[in-house]
Amino acid sequence: MASRHSYEPWRPDALLPALVIVGPYFFNKLIYIEFPGYLVFVATDYACRIFSLGLLYLLLRNESTSLPIPWRLAVPSTKELLTALIGTTTLISAGVVGATFMLDLNAHSWRVTRFPLPTNSGLQYFDGTVGMVFVGLSEEVVFRFYLINLLLLRGMSPAMAVIVSILIFGGIHWSYGAGTVVFATLAGLVLSIIFLSARNLIAPIIAHAAFDAFYFAGGTAFLWRI
Repeated sequence: MASRHSYEPWRPDALLPALVIVGPYFFNKLIYIEFPGYLVFVATDYACRIFSLGLLYLLLRNESTSLPIPWRLAVPSTKELLTALIGTTTLISAGVVGATFMLDLNAHSWRVTRFPLPTNSGLQYFDGTVGMVFVGLSEEVVFRFYLINLLLLRGMSPAMAVIVSILIFGGIHWSYGAGTVVFATLAGLVLSIIFLSARNLIAPIIAHAAFDAFYFAGGTAFLWRI
């Protein structure tokens, strides 16, 4: 029988699985650069998220180590729903108020990809509804639950764990320009505050999915033009 020592690189506090779980969120942008079409974008995006969540499940399913922030994905209380609503409103407000600044940053930085225009109405509807929930779920599980726990297990303070995790979260948006990276980093801070205050993943998932759905439906752009 293999010893426990042989499996040490695959513990929840190890860096190797973290690189494999988080890495696809960085490298999928290289595919978008080479193949900028809508269908490739959607297929690559979903494959990345499914791969990361699957590997994370395999990493944690039999792990007896007590995580600093236990897994909790439960029906939200009224307080948690209110927290999610405040978070969503904060993200939308920040997106509208900072739109000009972020667009200028994107235009004068390294922006190499854009979100492609939909070419399939059925897929667009699915991606704009179910897909937004999946995006919120996958990114909150990986970048809030897993990454913050990983950093806490490695001895970081809660404040430093949040700072590092939101910088990484902002970094996965690298191909969309400096403005998008800045906004994603600030959004990561808001979502981290929601997660740490609620200790229930459903709250940041709701806020994340609601904001993304509003943004990709054109809501932020509409409010900005008013």
